Amino acid sequence: MRIPDFLKKLLLDRLLDLEDTLVFNQYEDQAVDWERIENLYIHIPFCRNKCLYCPYFKKTYQEQKAWFFGESLLREIELHAWWLKGKEMQSLYIGGGTPTLMTNLLIQAVEKLSALCILKNIALETTPAEINNRVLVELHHMGCNMISLGVQDFHQKYLSSIGRNYLVADTLKVIEKIGLLYYDTFNLDLIFAFPGQTIQELDKTLHMAMATPAHQLTFYPLFTFPYSTIGRFKQLKKVIMPDGLTRKRMYYHICDKLLGNGYKQVSVWSFLKGGKDKYSSVTRDTYLGLGPSAGTFTGKQFLFNTFHMNDYISLPLHNRIPTAYIMNITPNMERLFWIYWRLYETAIPLTAYKDRFGSEFCDDFNHWLWLADKLHYTVKKDNHIVLTKKGIHRVHLLQNHFSLDYINRIWTACTQDPPPSKVPLCTWCA
Repeated sequence: MRIPDFLKKLLLDRLLDLEDTLVFNQYEDQAVDWERIENLYIHIPFCRNKCLYCPYFKKTYQEQKAWFFGESLLREIELHAWWLKGKEMQSLYIGGGTPTLMTNLLIQAVEKLSALCILKNIALETTPAEINNRVLVELHHMGCNMISLGVQDFHQKYLSSIGRNYLVADTLKVIEKIGLLYYDTFNLDLIFAFPGQTIQELDKTLHMAMATPAHQLTFYPLFTFPYSTIGRFKQLKKVIMPDGLTRKRMYYHICDKLLGNGYKQVSVWSFLKGGKDKYSSVTRDTYLGLGPSAGTFTGKQFLFNTFHMNDYISLPLHNRIPTAYIMNITPNMERLFWIYWRLYETAIPLTAYKDRFGSEFCDDFNHWLWLADKLHYTVKKDNHIVLTKKGIHRVHLLQNHFSLDYINRIWTACTQDPPPSKVPLCTWCA
């Protein structure tokens, strides 16, 4: 089910102020408020094989291109040294792509960053096909203390359907190997709502995942984007994706099964056990993105690096940061971004809201709270506004209709050659 544009507009009109804009413009050396940033992200854009469903910027690994990319990444870090020096960063998240294709580069990047600032946590995502003893030793020396393994499923047919060419048996060996090491948090990424998937198959995946040493399980529905391979395949081959009711039934089954087995829900998609710190790739208030297509959010600006590899390689080596687009963020927009990510985490901490924004959440959003209460989306508990299971599912739907649509618009526009002068996030805000 899609939300019509006029309903999206109605909702945004109620939330946004007149000075709020949802348009990215080309970056032209505007001043950026780097000093508020408390987290770092590195995007490694290379994969040996491109997964059909993945929407993110990636290139097939080529040794020479990867070497030039690495030189530019290290230079990009140096271009930010003037404000990074002496700061404490809450986290460094390394994503892609497949970061473990380039562990030697990651070691150099972490060493360079550690010489500038304090890194409290280092989190990294990878795939079963790229894990071996050498890589695990290198990750240990790098200081990586959180790891996420993109398993996706324990059925060979579904792995094949999304272009994953490793065997389930090999995946289980990799999981066991990672489990023997000390990681503060070990997460498994899994997918549900494959075309043709049954509840029984999903249940088997759940039981196999719970039997692993992973501390956290993250289940995403199979997202499709028009510009991704699976999006084009869906259009061309008439692939029948599960309908909304089936996806809801599967999502509720995941929630009930994991919560009934001692897991705590820590985001719309993630479930954690054992009192560990949660692993998250997205819920950071401010962050600097390094690498092609990487996003940066300062609280006052939202920026994206160039999506064109040749430009990314060239700009840092000519002493220019590779930022391509910028959107100014008003105080109201910053507040809405913050609330969105707290909803993604399934609860809004009222004290944290007041400390950050200087007012009471229940006063600022009393009409929305009244509506959410009447619809049984939220309850108030321990000075938090907590989403119910029904409310969490609605956040999942909103993410489909807003966040994923915005990702689609940005990625589609930014990969054009030449790229457009501006990227509106909705049809009526161009």
